[in-house]
Amino acid sequence: MAAFGLAAAACGSSTPAASTSTTAQGSTSTTSAVACGSGTITGAGSTFVATILQQWTKDYEAKCPGATINYQAVGSGAGITQFTSGTVDFGASDAVLSASQSQALAAKGTILQIPWAAGGVAIEYHVSGVSQLKLDAATIAGIFAGKIAKWNDPAIKALNSGVTLPAEAIQTFHRSDSSGTSNIFTSYLAAAAPSVWTFGPSKTWPAPGGQGAKGSDGVTAAVGQTEGGIGYAEVSYAKGAALPMASVKNGAGSFVQPTSDAVTAALSEATVPADLTVKPNFTPTSASAYPIASTTWIMVAQKQTDAAKATLLKDFITYAVTAGQASANSLYYAPLPASLAGQDKTAAAQIGM
Repeated sequence: MAAFGLAAAACGSSTPAASTSTTAQGSTSTTSAVACGSGTITGAGSTFVATILQQWTKDYEAKCPGATINYQAVGSGAGITQFTSGTVDFGASDAVLSASQSQALAAKGTILQIPWAAGGVAIEYHVSGVSQLKLDAATIAGIFAGKIAKWNDPAIKALNSGVTLPAEAIQTFHRSDSSGTSNIFTSYLAAAAPSVWTFGPSKTWPAPGGQGAKGSDGVTAAVGQTEGGIGYAEVSYAKGAALPMASVKNGAGSFVQPTSDAVTAALSEATVPADLTVKPNFTPTSASAYPIASTTWIMVAQKQTDAAKATLLKDFITYAVTAGQASANSLYYAPLPASLAGQDKTAAAQIGM
């Protein structure tokens, strides 16, 4: 970061601000310079990243008073639509660009997809008297496919010996909007329980039944207000609403909560190709891995038409994937592995005129 800040300053496009923080998991706390671009950039998309992005924005703007970052958490699908139409400077999505989305963005030139945060998708629930719940992939798939309708179903009881489960209806909630969180969740179901979940992965909810709600905040609110409710959302939303989260069985046979360490363990088994379109392993073999875990991406054009915006985008993304990772644990995300953060920094450095 120090070298990067000096290079940016030499171009006269940004100034360094001192910072001391942990840059990413596997690295040590170091004093470095935060490169301060100036001006305003706007973005839209993922609710998954919204909590930590809000913190990054607050911290970066405090260090760099000349910078303003505006972001709307409207869902991954809507964010990519806004980015494609040119109404925002960057999009944010929990799923990489599809072939059709890439084609629609062809006029912008090379689009960088940079994984800038990582976390787990929690199975949040509201069942009176049940504070601990164990579920496996087949049971979760059965619940959300409408094949398991009661909380005292034999499949759930078999996983929860000693827990008194009520004979009440299961009320499932899913995202009503086009959502990268839905894509992560359904990708997990398709990979870990393909014989039960026959709908495949999708950003739009593919299964019949259940009740839709907009955004992770909407799903979480609906679950919290409904006895017998169950849904999926980023961990920060479940934590914020004080909803219990199910322990999910992984490929090693262990039931694991979506902690930062458990997400990191799962992502250590992910495939990271050169273009940074990280492919999670939803059936991790590590006993400590939480299986419903993924990265989330910022999408930005490599070639910009505004020099100030190019500098601010480059500097802010660099901050997010390095010093900004110090906020991950306290906000229920997982810090990026140091190797991935390094690749991200290299990718961000490509942004220019």
